[in-house]
Formats: sequence, C-alpha cells, structure tokens
Amino acid sequence: MKMSCLSPSVPNIQSKLLIEIAQALEADGVRLLILAQPPSQRAQIFSYGLQPSTTEPIEKNSLWQDVFDCQSTNIQPNSPSVVPIDRITDEPILEPLFMPFTVVGIQSLLILPLRENKQCIGCLTVFKSTPIWTVDQLQLAKDLAFDLSIAIIQQQLEQLTNNRLYYDLLTGLPNRSLFTRLLTLSLAKMPPTDQVLTVMLLNLDRFKHINSCLGYKIGDQLLQLVADRLKNALENQVIIGRWSGDEFAILIPELTDTVAITEVADRILNCFNFSFKFDQKFQTLKTDSLYIKAKMGVAITATIMDSEILLQQADIALAQSRNDSTNRYEIYTAISTHPPIDRLRLENILIKAIAISNTPATAATDDRQLLLHYQPQIDIHTGKIIGIEALIRCQDFHAKIISPADFIPIAEENGSIVPMGKWVIKTACQQKKRWQDLGFGNFPIAVNFSVKQLQDRNLVDTIIAILAETKLSASDLEVEITESIAIKDLDTTIAVLEALREIGVKIALDDFGTGYSSLAALKYLPLDRLKIDRSFIRELTENSVESSLVKTIINLGHELNLDVMAEGVETAAQLDVLRSINCDTVQGFLFSRPLTAIDLETAMARGSCWHQHLFPPANLRSYNNL
Repeated sequence: MKMSCLSPSVPNIQSKLLIEIAQALEADGVRLLILAQPPSQRAQIFSYGLQPSTTEPIEKNSLWQDVFDCQSTNIQPNSPSVVPIDRITDEPILEPLFMPFTVVGIQSLLILPLRENKQCIGCLTVFKSTPIWTVDQLQLAKDLAFDLSIAIIQQQLEQLTNNRLYYDLLTGLPNRSLFTRLLTLSLAKMPPTDQVLTVMLLNLDRFKHINSCLGYKIGDQLLQLVADRLKNALENQVIIGRWSGDEFAILIPELTDTVAITEVADRILNCFNFSFKFDQKFQTLKTDSLYIKAKMGVAITATIMDSEILLQQADIALAQSRNDSTNRYEIYTAISTHPPIDRLRLENILIKAIAISNTPATAATDDRQLLLHYQPQIDIHTGKIIGIEALIRCQDFHAKIISPADFIPIAEENGSIVPMGKWVIKTACQQKKRWQDLGFGNFPIAVNFSVKQLQDRNLVDTIIAILAETKLSASDLEVEITESIAIKDLDTTIAVLEALREIGVKIALDDFGTGYSSLAALKYLPLDRLKIDRSFIRELTENSVESSLVKTIINLGHELNLDVMAEGVETAAQLDVLRSINCDTVQGFLFSRPLTAIDLETAMARGSCWHQHLFPPANLRSYNNL
C-alpha cells in the first residue's frame, strides 16, 4: 500500500472532522487513512493529536490489513463496524508496535473501517492514553465514522464531477461509474422521512436494428438526441446517466408516493411519442425523422440499502417490461423473478451438473446434480403398470431439489437443454433395461422432449445409438412432446417423429387441450397416445363441464385409434369419473408421486399393487406378474 503523510494543518473537511471526533470520544489522538482512488495513486493519511512514533504507517500491520479486507468482516454497506483494543499490550498481533505506542503513552485504540457499499475506502483509528472503551463510546464511534464516510464520499464525488473521465463522451452524461457513486451517496444521505428514492433503467427498443440498417453514426446521433430530450423533460435534481450502449439510468432522490413515480415515468416515456429529427434524409426511408420506443424498469426504496441491489431490482423490472408487450414500464416488487445472482447460480449448477453427469459410470456419483425420478402410468381397469415416465430433477450443491420450472427455461435459453436431454434419454434407457433384466414387466419408459431437442439434427441418430448401446428395443421407449412445442415448427416436428416412428419408438402428445391448434396437430402428427392435461382433471366431477370436455377428448382419441391417458389424477372420485367415460390409462399422486429409481424398484420388488382398493379385486395383478 502506497502512503503519503499529509500535515493536519492542510485545510480540508477531514481536519475539522478529526478534531470533532477526538473531542466527542474524549480521545487523545485520531488518525484517518483514505485509500487511493484509483489504487495506482498514493493513499492519504491525516492525523490529529497524540500519534504513535513510527517510521512506517501503522496501517501496514496485519490487524489493519484484515480490517481493510471487506470480504472478511460481516458488516453492512455504509455501516462501519468497530474493532476495540482495550489494552494494546494484550494483543500479540500488535507486538511490533508496542514500543511506538507505549513511548507516547497510548494504551488503547479503536479501528473503524470506512466503506462505500462493500468497498473499503479508508480507515479511522482513535487513540486513548487510558484503557477500556465504554459501550456508549463504541456506538458513538460508529456513528461518527459513518458521518466521516459520507464526508469522504462527498468530497471524492466533488472531485470526480470536475473530471471529464467520469462522463460519457458521446452524451455528456455521467458514466456508469459516476452514476453508481452518486446513487451510493444519495442512499447514504436518505433522511428518515416519508420520501423514497427511485432508480429507473431505460432501454431503447430495436436500437441494434438502427445501427445495422443506418450505421453507427446515426445510432450515436440518436443517443445524443435521446439524452437531450431526457434532460429537457426532467428537473435539475434528477440525475441522468449513460448506463450502457442503449440504456440510460435515472436517479430521482425525493418522491413521496407511487403516484408521483408513475407521473415521472410517464413523462420520461412520453419523450418517445414524437419523432427524432436528424440533419440528413434517409434515402431508404424517404424521411429525416425516426420514431423509437423505449421500455423502463423502476426500483424504489425508502431505506438505506446497497446500491447494487437497487440497480439489480431495476434491471429485473426492465426485463419484465421487455417481456410484456402491453406495459411500457414495470415497478419492481418482491414477487419478481429470480434476481441475476440466482440466475447465475442456477446456470453454474446446470453447467456442473451436465459435466458430472457425462463422466464415466465408474466415477463417483455422490456429487451428481442431475437425476431422474420415475412416475408409474396405470391401466385404469386393472391397476397394472403400462408405462413409467422419467422426470428430470436437479439439485443444488447442498442436495436441495430445484424446481424444473426454475432450471428448464434457463437450460432452454443457454442451449444446455440438448446435452441434458441426451443424458435423460440414455439414463432412462439404462434404467429401463435394468428393470427389464430384473423381470419387472414389459412396459415402455417415457421421456419428454423440448423444442430445442426436436431442432437438433442429430436427435434420431443419437437415439438409435443409445438404444444400441443399452441393448434396448425401440418399442420400449416413448417420447412425449407438448402441443405448444409441436406446432412451433410443425414440418420439423413431423419429420423427426416420423423418423422415430419408423424405428419403433412410441409417440405421445402431452398436455393435450391446452394448445391453440390441437386438431391441426392431431391431423398431421404420428401419434400413439394423447395425454389429457391436468388442468381438465383438477375440477373433474361426474356432471361438471370438465367431465364433458374430457369425454369429448377421449372419444376423439379413440376415433383416431389412440390410447388416452389422464394426468394429475389425485382423488378416487376423479378416477371413478374417468373410468365411467372410458379413459384408458391414468397417472398422478393418487397412485404414486415421482420416485427415485431405488424407491420404485423396491416397491415393485415387494410385489404389491398400487392402492388395491381402487381396482376390482378380480383384476388385481402383482408386480411380479406385470
């Protein structure tokens, strides 16, 4: 750490504060170190009153170095902790400094790290010629150190605002670095009133399209026009910054309620109701003006908090707004989707899970995060297992199961769904072969396909290779696709499914009845089974509307020579209705939740039937005879 000692007589805000701190704490000396900004420069040291007699700065001692390490102490942003040393000679870590302290009569000290968010910006050390610090003195020292942190941040920001390096060269607005520090200061200075602080992130729609069609020069001019219009629309106390390429950040320090916030948001977005005029005519467009729209995310706080968290909340709200074509802006709420850190955590879990899952079978499996659970499918008249569906599960690094609703969309987005799907098919086929060799029936095992898997040109060859490797017949494998997936690219879906059908793989259409093109899909898709979506079964009773709808689906399936299965069966009453309207097979919690392979294997080995009271005694079968 580079350091330079500055005379306390240098006129600055720190000198006055150090005197006030010494007087308030009845201390004999105070020492302030301000870390360099940027780090390549020298740190500054200010002192007042009694000081240790050293040639080297005391802050090079490991005790102070540990305090500087923000990650090693559990303290909140902008809320300095305190390290009290009641008797210096009782601390072995200070042994090299015993003499410099005792020579001048210093017996005790306090060390207080000064922080801006989670970053250490300096350290305050207070000396006393008497031992022991009282509880009141410790609390007062924390409060004074907090005030000193604010003063330092304020002074550094005043210096930064005169430095053009902290402004965006294109728009003249504060850049990301300066905006973040201004936000940190505003959060730290929030008064305990009924006012709130608001951050807005604004993103231009299809800005990259303008760059690619009209050139980057026009894109730069548009950003300048947007910046000027925002400055003209907002009041002076509002801070506008250039956040990234086509994003602007807006800080509003004092608003009273959501009505005022929505008024400002509308005023900002109304800037885009009028065209932006350029100093040249675009020949391809036959105009010198462009219309562009924007989306915005809003985050609000009434308390001091980490600026990074507030910005993340605004970014989440912006993402929600961009996904919703009807809303121009969204205000963050606690019900929002996973924050970025959760998404990053899930992505890392998936990457590791796929990597471990692809290790040789002889490798240790304790750390595997991908696993399959299995749910039996039951003949509605006999209680006999006629199939088993393999359902993927993922667990985090603490073996906690993650919902498929959380990790499947991320796997779809980042492309990991394809290797994950390959692992599912191979693992399910291996398990099916094991059960087959153990004599547990001749039922197929079903796996689910995603749209990305159907678009994989190697899918059919991959399945053929897996079947050959596992020595499993193609008729022992069933693939399930949903209606919504099937109709996204009907031609590709038909081609893939027909190729699978040719080699003997069975095909099921999952979640039937929820798509908007069900009959068209049925007309063209090569199918063996329809699976009625659980939403129809949930409210199923004998004379309900659902009963009529389900009966219609069953009759339609039978007319097409398809087996019809009902998903989500949870009650005996639902089973009775389905049996009365000639449903073929059922699946749901009434019979079994999805089980691990070991648990299902154990149940089958016992040779007992699922809920024997649900089926006519004459038709009961044991697992050994399946």
